[in-house]
Amino acid sequence: MGTRLEEMGHKLTAPLWSASILQSHPDDIVKIHRENIEAGAQVITTNTFRTTPYALHQAGLSGVDAHTRARALTLLAIRLAWKTVQESGVDVKIAAAIAPLADSLRPQDFPGNIISRPWHDAQLDNLSHHTTDILLLETMNSAREAKGLTELALRYEKPVWVSFSLDDAGQIFNGDDLVATAKFLEKKGVAAIGVNCSTLPGSNIAIKALRDAIDLPLLAYPNIELGRSGKNKKIKKVTPEAFVEWAKEVKDLGVEFIGACCGSDHTHIKALSELNDS
Repeated sequence: MGTRLEEMGHKLTAPLWSASILQSHPDDIVKIHRENIEAGAQVITTNTFRTTPYALHQAGLSGVDAHTRARALTLLAIRLAWKTVQESGVDVKIAAAIAPLADSLRPQDFPGNIISRPWHDAQLDNLSHHTTDILLLETMNSAREAKGLTELALRYEKPVWVSFSLDDAGQIFNGDDLVATAKFLEKKGVAAIGVNCSTLPGSNIAIKALRDAIDLPLLAYPNIELGRSGKNKKIKKVTPEAFVEWAKEVKDLGVEFIGACCGSDHTHIKALSELNDS
């Protein structure tokens, strides 16, 4: 979502990132959802990565105003996803996304479960709208926050998917043990576990370890950016063709749900869909 919005000319900055254009350019959000559905996506993700009360509080709103604004933006994001699915006439599931409380690259800024609980609880209540099919806890960067957020999410009558961002060794981004955390979450009753927003090689390492350790369905949607180059710092990406070759590998490793994260667009999803149909 963020990559495609930037390609459309939107300037996205912290702490709201893609949430900042929900009201000003809703048609662009719909266009991105439509592109992915037409490319063959079977699950689309709501643009709610940073529509959280905590992010809006960081942006300068007071507690009450942050919660009110977060609910409005989150329900708008859900409505845009639902509208696009309805208009498509295709059976596509909607994953309601929630991310770590603090910046994904700064797990050290997590304030702890006591402080985070009411912030996360409020957003999960927003995301549990009757039109969403899955609660997606994504880019989780610490075992502690993932466990606390999962506990809250499992109270709702929806499948809970938990996806971790990784370090170079294939562990959780802050260094916590991925397999031990996954085993804990499996016992708690989550519906799927996996990795996202990580390199392709790191994702492979993690997937192999997870497949050997747990029986749950696995998901993987990596970051396909290879860095930036040139005067304009243009993003170098894994090509759709190379992405499909990676997808074949993780499919053989037992991954049931495959997608793409930062750097990707509908062309990667189209290539993946064609692989699935072959």
